[in-house]
Amino acid sequence: MEIEERELHFAPEEPLLAWRLFRIRRDAAGPVLSSPMYDDPDPTPWPKAKTAACTEPHAAPAPRCRCGLYAAIEGTLDSLPGYLRDNRHDEDPWAFAEVACSGRVFVDMRGVRAERAEIVRIALAEECWPDAAALAAAKEALGERYGVPVVGLAAAPGWLGRDPWGGGGRADGREGPPPEDATLDLDSLGLGP
Repeated sequence: MEIEERELHFAPEEPLLAWRLFRIRRDAAGPVLSSPMYDDPDPTPWPKAKTAACTEPHAAPAPRCRCGLYAAIEGTLDSLPGYLRDNRHDEDPWAFAEVACSGRVFVDMRGVRAERAEIVRIALAEECWPDAAALAAAKEALGERYGVPVVGLAAAPGWLGRDPWGGGGRADGREGPPPEDATLDLDSLGLGP
């Protein structure tokens, strides 16, 4: 199925702000953000700023390819809560992070695929921590590591916790990507021509 996408360009000084879901893993330096969908016993830590790459011989992101750094913006149909259900076997704490997307950015109904993404704020899920001391230690360590504010979920936009399929799961009861008949008017997002 061909999905309508729009290519936009954002300068680093005027980025598109979007959100990602992360798992919080540990490395030798302490807690670190990691992509949630990689089933790897030694997952790659996310740096503060990352540039996309593709296995195909083109710059990432590219039209009609799924390469790029993924994020969600309000109004798109990406389900960050859905990713949590898809990897519910993973017991590591999770967090949302606001990222500044710049360079080439493709927007489609599923969300954003960016050339560059830089973490600008982290919102920890308080319920993932055994007590207030562990939560405070994680906030301090992640704040020092990434040099960004670390807040609780109450400081993140409310739309992040809503699943576009409604009621904690897709309307048809399945998990995963949007159904094939899903649509979105990209002009309604107000992101430019």
